[in-house]
Amino acid sequence: MMCEYVYENGQKCRTKPLKGSNFCSLHIPYEEGELLYGEKIKEIKKKAFLKKIRRGITYFEGVYLYDVRISDLKIEQTIVFKNSKIKTLIVDSSEIGGLTIYGSSIERIIIVKTTLKTLMITRSNIFGFNALEVNFSGSIYLKNSEIRYIMMNSFHYTKGEEKPSEEEYGERSKAYGRVELTNLSGVRRIGINSRYPLLRQILEEHGIKVSDISRKHAKAEILAISGVQFDENPRFKRQVRILLRAFNGQLLMENLEIPGHVQVTQSKIKLPEFVHVRILNNIIFRKVRFYSDTTWNLTVLPNLVAELDVEGFMLLEDCQFNNPYIEEIFYRLARTSWERGGDKDKADEYYYKEMVAKRKQRMTAYRRGKRKIFLIESYVEWLLADLTCKYGTTWKRPIVIWIITVNIIFPILFYITKSVEGSGVPLKSFLDYVYFSIVTATTLGYGDLHPVGIGRVLASGEAIFGMFMWAVLLTVFARKYMR
Repeated sequence: MMCEYVYENGQKCRTKPLKGSNFCSLHIPYEEGELLYGEKIKEIKKKAFLKKIRRGITYFEGVYLYDVRISDLKIEQTIVFKNSKIKTLIVDSSEIGGLTIYGSSIERIIIVKTTLKTLMITRSNIFGFNALEVNFSGSIYLKNSEIRYIMMNSFHYTKGEEKPSEEEYGERSKAYGRVELTNLSGVRRIGINSRYPLLRQILEEHGIKVSDISRKHAKAEILAISGVQFDENPRFKRQVRILLRAFNGQLLMENLEIPGHVQVTQSKIKLPEFVHVRILNNIIFRKVRFYSDTTWNLTVLPNLVAELDVEGFMLLEDCQFNNPYIEEIFYRLARTSWERGGDKDKADEYYYKEMVAKRKQRMTAYRRGKRKIFLIESYVEWLLADLTCKYGTTWKRPIVIWIITVNIIFPILFYITKSVEGSGVPLKSFLDYVYFSIVTATTLGYGDLHPVGIGRVLASGEAIFGMFMWAVLLTVFARKYMR
């Protein structure tokens, strides 16, 4: 007599059924097994599963398992779970060809300190997926499934010897090294290198030392988050729904509506791409390095402003950019988000950085071309627009510059050159030179003192400087407080 479970290909399971049941130890449902054997059914299922693994059997269809731990296993085959139900699946300290989960229901998947080629989860229902210190040479795919929590820490793509066909023809391919989260539903949180205190407790219960797990950057060729539907429960809408910490690779977000915050910290983001992305709260970039190339700047960057819709604020703190083109667009997005929110002072901070990025663009173009003489234009812009008032965003700087220049610098120059006289007699008191400097800068010209020699040149320059700085001050003041 054999187990009555029928595989999808029409063949029956050839394993002997348990006593009192028509199913073997792996295929017997939870309720029936607990009714016949009580708590012992957990150990029975565990031993039967590990026995098959040791025999080199890696395909499991329609199995019912409780807590399963695959430890210190080295095989080249892919472990497959199809149409199965598992409480907890742990894979640790193993080297396997891959792991595929299809059409299954698993409460928790934990993969720790494991090397594999490809990980595939599709058409399944998972409550929590956790990967810690996982090295992969192929790709990781989580798609067409319902997964509540996704926590992936310290994963690392290691290039293998295989090359995609596109690369053989000289094309740049991302067939390997991909981490794809596609068409998922019911997602509450996606975390890369995030803290998960409960996971530590679970691992310690299974005898896995958390202290041995290193904290490294998460590295992949590309992290693609596409078509993910988040849990709409109001209690999650004020939380961080996507957290990327210490990630190194290309970032692609596509067809997303995120009812919460997005946070990216301490990462190296290459060629970031947002396509039809709507963030209902804030997006935060903190200590992030952005990298792009010329092709990306021409094709993807111009569409970024239209494709990324942030209803809250965009915050950029201590970020670095490898070229001024991507720098300008990101600061423009941040500026417009704060302008919509009514915080003009914060918007001015990003406006200043946006204008500096534009100046860098022109300087880069002049250096690369044959018009290096036009670099003078950029230096003049820096002198008149940036140094004096930070492109009209601060009224304090022109006042400080005016006071220092008129009350200290010009009086010292006049005093050293002795180029100011009163009734034909050189001045003796330094305060007289300060008085003359103020009268000259404000263009009052009482006539009691007048410059001679080099003083005429200095006085002319100071008069022009004074009028310019007053114009700057009035313009900035009007912009700041009358808009």
